[in-house]
Formats: sequence, C-alpha cells, structure tokens
Amino acid sequence: MVLIMMTTLYAMGLDGESGGDPQTGGWRLRDSPSAYLREHAENPVEWWTWGNEAFEAAQTLDRPVFLSIGYSSCHWCHVMRRESFSDPAIADFLNAHFISIKVDREDQPHVDEVYMDAVRAMTGGGGWPLSAFLLPDGKPFYGGTYFPPRQRFNRPGFLELISSIEKAWREDRARMQESAEGLIEHLEGRENRVHDGQTLDLFLSGGVQTASASYTANPAGFGQAPRFPAPRFLEFLAGEGLSTQDIPTVNRSLAVLREMARGGILDQVGGGFHRYSVDAAWQVPHFEKMLYNQGSLAESYLEVGRMTGESDLLETGKNVLDAMLKQFQLEDGSFASSWDADSGGVEGSYYVWTPDQVNELLPAEVAKYVCEYLGISEDGNFEELEASVPRQAVTFEALSESSGVSVNELRKQVEGGIAQLLEARDSRVAPKRDDKVILGWNALSISGLARGAAILGETRFADEAKRAHSAVAAAMVTKDGFLRRVDHFVDSDGSRSRIAGNAATLQDAALWVKCCLDLYEATYDSGFLQSAEVAVNLVQQEFGPLDDGHGFHEAPKGIQLVVDRRRDYFDGALPSGNATMARNLLRMYELTGYANHEEMALHLVTASLARVGPYPMGAAELLLAVQSVSRGTPVVAIVGDPDLAETR
Repeated sequence: MVLIMMTTLYAMGLDGESGGDPQTGGWRLRDSPSAYLREHAENPVEWWTWGNEAFEAAQTLDRPVFLSIGYSSCHWCHVMRRESFSDPAIADFLNAHFISIKVDREDQPHVDEVYMDAVRAMTGGGGWPLSAFLLPDGKPFYGGTYFPPRQRFNRPGFLELISSIEKAWREDRARMQESAEGLIEHLEGRENRVHDGQTLDLFLSGGVQTASASYTANPAGFGQAPRFPAPRFLEFLAGEGLSTQDIPTVNRSLAVLREMARGGILDQVGGGFHRYSVDAAWQVPHFEKMLYNQGSLAESYLEVGRMTGESDLLETGKNVLDAMLKQFQLEDGSFASSWDADSGGVEGSYYVWTPDQVNELLPAEVAKYVCEYLGISEDGNFEELEASVPRQAVTFEALSESSGVSVNELRKQVEGGIAQLLEARDSRVAPKRDDKVILGWNALSISGLARGAAILGETRFADEAKRAHSAVAAAMVTKDGFLRRVDHFVDSDGSRSRIAGNAATLQDAALWVKCCLDLYEATYDSGFLQSAEVAVNLVQQEFGPLDDGHGFHEAPKGIQLVVDRRRDYFDGALPSGNATMARNLLRMYELTGYANHEEMALHLVTASLARVGPYPMGAAELLLAVQSVSRGTPVVAIVGDPDLAETR
C-alpha cells in the first residue's frame, strides 16, 4: 500500500494554486537555541517548531504536514534551503496548503529516527535533509530526502511533488490514511519479529563471512560508493581474526584503515576525518567534519594498532586526537559538534587545491614534491571546482626513487610544505562550526582520549579527557542525576549564552557510561567508576524496563510519538545504545563482580541477537559484545596501593 501511494502521487500531476502570505516566513524559528533552525528563520516558508501546537494547527486547518529534518553542517540541507525554501512560489504553496515543521535532528534524534525509519521503509534509502509528509496526527504517508525545486537529477521537482500531494489530499485522502496506518503497523511490528537459531558463534562467523563477501581489495573497503567509515566493524574484524588465527580477516581490517588514512576522507593538510567518501577509493569526501567520527575512528585506529602492533595505525590515531583537540575543543574543554561542508556557500572550497595555488606558496621544487605526494594535479579529482582533494598519492619511498632525493630529505621538504599550505588555508573563508555540545558525541571523544592515554602512555590525553569530562558533567548532568543530550550556544549583542536542550537518549547515556569506564581504566580514579554506576542506574530508570525479551527503549520516558518508544538494535553513524550498554555491563561485571551487571548484559545480547539475526554487518557494536561473551576477557588482579605508580 505504501508503494501504491507513492506511484499515485506522481501520476496525479499538478493542479494547485499558490497562495498564502510569504511575509510571515520562519519567524517562529528566530529565537530557537538551534543554529540549524535559526538558519531558516528568514525563509518565506512559514515554519513551525516540533510540538503539539503545530499538529493542532494542522488538525484545525485540515492540512497535511510537511516535516523537514536536517542539521547545521549538512550540505544538501543548505542546498534545499537556498533552492526550495527561499523560492517564493514554493513558499506560497506550502503556506497555503501545508503546516511546515522544521526539526534539528541533532537536537531531537527520537523524532528523526522514527521518520527516517518510515522513509527507509517506503523508499529503501534515507539521508538528510529528510522530507516527510504526514497526516495531521503525525502519521507519515510519503517521504524522501533532497528534492530539487524543479525536476532535475531524475528526481521530481519539489513544487511538482507538493502540488501532487495537495491534489491527492483533496481527492484521495482515504488512500493516504490507509497507507499511513499500514506503515505505522509495519514499523511497530518490527520489534516483535525475531530471528530464531542465532548462536554466538554463528553471529561472529556471519560477521566475518559478510565482510569477506562484500570486500574489495583495490580500493580496500566494503560495498560500493558512497563509503562510510566503519570503525567498530574494523575493530571487530581485527580482533576476531587474531582470535581465530584468520590472517586474511585481520589484513582486510588493516587494509581499509590504511586506505582511509591515505585518502582524501582524512584531511591531509589539517588533520581529522570528513564524514564519508563519495567514491569507493576514499579520495573525495563529503566535506563536513563530525565530532563523533573523530573520537570513534581515533579509538579504533588505536585499538587495532594495539592488537596488531602496527605503529602507523597508532600514529594515525594519535594525529586524529590532536586534530580533534585543535579543531573541535571549546574553551571549557568540551567539544563542538561539527564543521560545515560549505564555506562561502561552496562545498569543499576550503579544502581543495590546484597546482597553481601550491606553486604560488612554495619554492618550485618543493611545490613539485608536495603536488606529487598529495596528488594535486591539473586534472584534479573534484570536478565541481576543477581542483584536487589532497591524498597520499605516492609513498615517500616511491617519490625518492623517482626523484633521486633521500626519503628523509623528501619527508622534511613535503611536511614543511604542507605546514605552509595549512597556514595559507587558515586565511581562506572557513566553514562554520556548530558549537553545540552533544553528550554522546563528547563521550566518544573522551573515550578516544582516554584510550589514547592508556595505549600510547601520553598523560596529556588523559588530562584533556578529564577536563572534557568535567565540563560535560557540569553542564549536562543535572543535580538529580539526569542527563541532558545537548547544550546550545546562542550569540547575541556580543555575548554568548548557553541554553540547555532536551533529555539524553539511550545512546547518549550508554556512551557516557563507556567514557566513564574508559577514564577509570586510564586513570584508576574510582570516581569515574562511581559515575558509571550512577549512569547505569539512570538507564534502568529512564529507558527500561527490560521485559519480554526486549532491550532498552531509545527515548526516555515521557516522549510520545506516532510509533511507541522504539528500541534500536542496529548501529547507525553511532553504535547501538543497547549493544553499547551490553559491553558496558560486561566490563562493569569484570570490574565489580556484581552478578546483576552480567545478567543484564546477557539479556541485552540475547534480545539484540534475536532482532539483528542474519545482518551482522549493521551491528558491529553487538559483534564486539558477543565477542566479549564468547571469547572472554582476560582479567589480571594487581594488589597494592592504587596511588602508587608501581601499582598503576
């Protein structure tokens, strides 16, 4: 029925008249704490914020709802804002026939997740901006992602689309309602669909087999473009391969980690990872930088480097942490959420180079070596700007052989040249940074720093992890022990105010527990273990109960949506909250011996396995949890004064 509805919308054609008052615009967003929402305040679209008021208006006016979800560093969100939401004809039509709601997915992930699930069920894909069309009660009946203002890229034009939906609303509403009801029934039924016969060993071997089947060696990676980093999955493969003496599996993990470290997905001039690669060779990224990528990728490079003894991976992990501290850290020690993909309205312009630009900055010989090393050519690999995204195109050894210059001398010249590129790049129009502090993303960064301290023995990383933990705890752990997800910064009249956001999700809380445990293991400060215990109790209180073979809910109590509080067992850009809690509880059982922790962990593993079933590649955090249960974790007890260096 969902697919029938989609086909009908395209077939019905255009038959709408524009109207409405474009002067009203997005005034409701002007005072929002969300930078993303404020960016839309000057649109002629009459935006509403998420809440009962908007849906009451839809019911009173008998209109469908257009729901647009995005985030501040999203390139295509900016494109749709400029192209469609600033178009007077589109705004007039939306204002006359729809209630339009704008949501920041980073502030309200529970809203985003429900409607993203719906769009994926309807279309087989998802992304941002998320564009969903709802009944006045919030039930979705149609959706997609980016739409151009007029038909383009084999996509329907947004004006044509909303005109078709408005006509269907007048002429075939019963079919829309039937489609929405069927979709909600489908979404709510998924949690009760289980896969029988999954054992721990079958799940682990399934993860390895899936990786083998989807792996390409040249370029190294899994699946087709676009390619996203999969840090937890690579960590699983390395550990599983070592445990079972499956060297090809270990080598696949190493090859992908090295391919990413050489590619344009890693900012070769300034450091830090971009969000994903648009090509299979990891050369051309989608240029936004997300905080969660930095902490999680740094940790996985360090963990795989620790397991395998590969020093280049340890060096990459260290460099990513240093770049994160430089680019994302705020004055109080916590971390901003993201850097935009665009600068001056152009995607990638801050990061790409031409040979002429390099030659203007560097002596001719140095410029030649830098261009060869970074693959900066006249042809370029970024067609939009006829420029090159820097990548490690050749090794210093190969460059030495072709040039006759020693490796050490080449390294000195090239690294010095790259430092000059960075200095020059700093004078360009920089992308905007979104300074909002997100609990789970900061927790990932704290974990990365704590693991850096433990694995590399660098106390400065422990100091920065403790500083960040203190800042985040002060701002986002309330006096009664509850956790907030986000703190926004609002600049006005030369001053900056900090505004508290919504309650934490299960994922936020689980990652907070993890970073407390990582800090405890890096510092042996028992206060961090106590903080983890407090947060575990909060998770049970706010996201439970664990009953009928289910895991924890993703949203805290009190959240009401068209789909009952969902439980998430698969990873997304971040690891599953249920799988993360399973790993946390296994670690806490090892540290404290409390049987209740082990009991809860095994419950979560069993519940997750039953729902993830034959799709292990989408559940890397669960693979790591199952690995811990199946393989066990060595425990070494050291007796002595915990304050003495010898004991530590």
